[in-house]
Amino acid sequence: MAFVILAALNLAFLASPVDADLPVHCLKKEVEGKWNLVMSPPSKTRSSCGHRHPDVEDHQPEWSMLISLGGGKAGPVKQVELKSPNVAVTKDDKRGTWTMVYDEGFEMNVDGMTFFTFSNYSLKTDPVTQQKNNVSHCSETTVGWYRNKDRTQFGCFYASKEVAQAPKVTAPAKIAMSNHSDKVLDKQAMTQKVAKLNKKNSLLQLGWKARVMSKFIGKTMRQINNYAGIKRTVPKHDMFKDMIHQQNIPHARSFLQVKGVKPHGGKLPQAFDWSNVSGTDWTDPVMDQGDCGSCYAASSMRMLTARHKITQKDPDALPWSINAPLFCGEYNQGCKGGYGFLISKWSSDVGLIPATCMRYNTKGECKLECDLDKLEGKRFHVANHRYVGQFYGNSSTESIMWELYLNGPLVLSFEPADDFMFYSDGIYQSATPQKNTNNLVENPWERVDHAVLVVGWGEEDGKKYWRIQNSWGEDWGEDGYFRMARDENESGIESIPEAADVVEDEQKGQRMSEFFKQMQKASEL
Repeated sequence: MAFVILAALNLAFLASPVDADLPVHCLKKEVEGKWNLVMSPPSKTRSSCGHRHPDVEDHQPEWSMLISLGGGKAGPVKQVELKSPNVAVTKDDKRGTWTMVYDEGFEMNVDGMTFFTFSNYSLKTDPVTQQKNNVSHCSETTVGWYRNKDRTQFGCFYASKEVAQAPKVTAPAKIAMSNHSDKVLDKQAMTQKVAKLNKKNSLLQLGWKARVMSKFIGKTMRQINNYAGIKRTVPKHDMFKDMIHQQNIPHARSFLQVKGVKPHGGKLPQAFDWSNVSGTDWTDPVMDQGDCGSCYAASSMRMLTARHKITQKDPDALPWSINAPLFCGEYNQGCKGGYGFLISKWSSDVGLIPATCMRYNTKGECKLECDLDKLEGKRFHVANHRYVGQFYGNSSTESIMWELYLNGPLVLSFEPADDFMFYSDGIYQSATPQKNTNNLVENPWERVDHAVLVVGWGEEDGKKYWRIQNSWGEDWGEDGYFRMARDENESGIESIPEAADVVEDEQKGQRMSEFFKQMQKASEL
């Protein structure tokens, strides 16, 4: 049976490089259903499962690697049914869970194991226009990873859906930028653009101001938008909200909880900010990500650093390395894009290292600057990486606020308009906001391209806002921060909240050491 399934899944990976993330777009309804998972035998050592570091969209591993891992034989087949809203069922486990990872893959927790994989894809050339279009194969996956809960058994797998769906094509031309996007903005042109923005904001009484950004002078709007990762090629949909009531999920205890703050018995304050809790700043200074699309990694590791400081009650604790998961991880595409959820997942599977072991740069190197065997003190890794609300598409403003208040800063993502790039101060609202509807039509995905760190909330002149740390340097916005309208899902800001906890590594950094030994061995071949 396994060989039959494998043969049915044996599609060539025809993808060529794209600008961001992977060229695949699969929605929840297309993933729900019965799946057959062909697994490699479990191993005590984690494998990259044939993926590169970071992952590369045009070098995906072939399914046949599962045969080689199994010593020439196909591994066991596990049947899993994915049900709405987030239930995963096998013959031995009726209470498993699952979630979409944006529109690119899905993660399952069932039978005491965690499975993650990307949906399959290829590129197809239009015979008339000769344009390459993304072809998503939502009934099949690429080679993915699995492990047990205590990180002692690892393996790879490949999956197909029992009821296949036809591949769907997404043409990049759907969001093609106009020619003016390639015109260089000199100081005069930018000054004129900013003046028009401020006039428009004043007329619409939006409550925020724009200013000339010296770092953007001499760049095109296309280059400027690259800071925010605006490169995806799939159409935009509104996010469905409040599909079911949020379920309670356990979190690591913070010192706020120790003081007796209860999420369902207390009341949230009108304003709160982790950069100033009774005079203490639990965040790291604003950074500049430079010419690398690393916002998802920067915001995620800043979240993990802040939460570690909070639980350790040490605002001076060393930050975690951003470059380790950015350029060593197999779940994201480095400077070409990725997702905070998967940064936290990799840091759960492999572990965390201090920033001094791999300082931030945009060179794209997975190279240590320290001796892991000589690191002093305890070792840590991530636990309970999650979407707020338990699964993608189930968030709410209140749940985000409780997660933020009880556990520390978290990652939010949104779709910036052109005007956001020139934000100076005030509470940001787009001049052309997306209107949220209350109909019952389920659109379980919302396009977002830029990840940021939310540190608090407040209210000014009756306007509610999030206070958010950006990664474009202290000379942007309000000293590197910005405020965005709250409770309105402005630019999709409330659609994909990501959180995780930092816990002591019971394996004392073993997985991280194994990882770099494997990297060293591969470089010697």
